[in-house]
Amino acid sequence: MKRLALVAVALFAVAACAKKDAAATDTTMAAPAAAATATDTAMKMMDSSKAMVDTAKSMMDSSKKLADSAKSAMMKKKP
Repeated sequence: MKRLALVAVALFAVAACAKKDAAATDTTMAAPAAAATATDTAMKMMDSSKAMVDTAKSMMDSSKKLADSAKSAMMKKKP
């Protein structure tokens, strides 16, 4: 009986150790996902800043046209 108990305890210890090793999880996939999100966010920011620059350029063009038309209107009224 003592031998049977000793074998049972040994099997229990081996099973407990084996289960602990199998329970370890791999967390290396978290970093690439974060990098992909950061890259996506950066690309969106670049797109929005490009849109803002385009808007500013079009506003400058509009104001230049308005100034030119006002200047030509003033020149017509002088003579």
